[in-house]
Amino acid sequence: MNILLVTVVFPYPINDGGRSGTFKLIEYLRFEHNITLVCPSCNQTNYKKLQELWPNVNILTFDSPKNISEGFNLKGFIKKTIVGQKKPSKSEIFKSNMVLNSTDLVKYYFSNLIQLVQNELNTNSYDLIQVDFIELAPLIHFLPKNIKKVFVHHELRYKRMALEYATLGYKDAAEEWKIANTKLLEVGLLNAFDTVICLTEIDKKTLELDGVIERKLEVSPLPVDLSEHPINQPFVFSKRLVFLGPEVHFPNLDGVDWFLNNCWNKLLKSDPKLRLSILGKWSEEAKIMFSEFRNITFEGFVEDLSSIMKGSIMIVPLRIGSGMRMKILEGAAWHVPMVSTSIGAEGLPMKNMENCILADTSSEFIEGILALAADSDLQNMFVKHAKNIIKLGYSVEECGQLRNEIYQKVTS
Repeated sequence: MNILLVTVVFPYPINDGGRSGTFKLIEYLRFEHNITLVCPSCNQTNYKKLQELWPNVNILTFDSPKNISEGFNLKGFIKKTIVGQKKPSKSEIFKSNMVLNSTDLVKYYFSNLIQLVQNELNTNSYDLIQVDFIELAPLIHFLPKNIKKVFVHHELRYKRMALEYATLGYKDAAEEWKIANTKLLEVGLLNAFDTVICLTEIDKKTLELDGVIERKLEVSPLPVDLSEHPINQPFVFSKRLVFLGPEVHFPNLDGVDWFLNNCWNKLLKSDPKLRLSILGKWSEEAKIMFSEFRNITFEGFVEDLSSIMKGSIMIVPLRIGSGMRMKILEGAAWHVPMVSTSIGAEGLPMKNMENCILADTSSEFIEGILALAADSDLQNMFVKHAKNIIKLGYSVEECGQLRNEIYQKVTS
């Protein structure tokens, strides 16, 4: 099958959960189909490396929008804000980088994308067009009617906005207005596609309740690497907690901030030897923001996670999110026990006290970590049961085969 795949993610380097799942799925599909990947431009080194890894994939790039904030950029915000003004408060910084306030689906426009896609469609024949991420959904208005079109919804934008709004702790009619209008636009765009693929069953049910046509909805998760290794078998706690995720994804910043300000000092009072490793790219400004907290190390991007994950308990203190939290699956693949909020584990088959601890208040999170840290049997039970879950539905082969079945269904 000839597939034109359009996404806002350049899938290399593989330095976060979303890129990891996208990379592994395309890695499987490129041996099953003829794929042309249309994605944002990047530096020439990464482009050449990806083309070397995928010699049978035609990679075309477009320019990212210049007037829309993409992800959290604390340094950039401070530079723009404090010139001749007082330093912004943490609340102002956080609010400015929520998608609630920093993005607008109507204003997104990728200058050369439409022409690039239309030229490719005029030059080559395709059986299927796949569009990923809500920012690109309006592309549907410029695609030919005679080719089947699939949309892959990685994160429900209006749901993410509503969860961000809930963290503010006050009512604001203007914010509610934005959320309601985004929801109407999002649902309308999705219904214009032939099929809408969600990453989780819970997102599928949410979209169905909110107006997306039921027969168009499918579920197809992203895969996780299931290679066997001896790390943490058996598990022996090393007094280390791990958070996995970059600052650029705002829910990670919000989650770390909530955990440090509400849980960390109380945990250290109970056990002063506890350490927290934060993995992924974090700015110097963010490190300064959290410099008052003891026993924290920002590890940066770590290519080989084996030494960090050995003996570590993973925390997932997220309050905002939709779609799949790949960090949960990564934790299960590394055989580490986990403590997560319900939102952090949403859409995945995680069950409290069976394969993880689910905690939604600071007191529950603290109690959960201390209980897990003190119980070797519980640690190893969680590792065993979580490993069993990712073997049932999240391997590259299973996820790839399921996506193939959906493609066949759409085009038949």
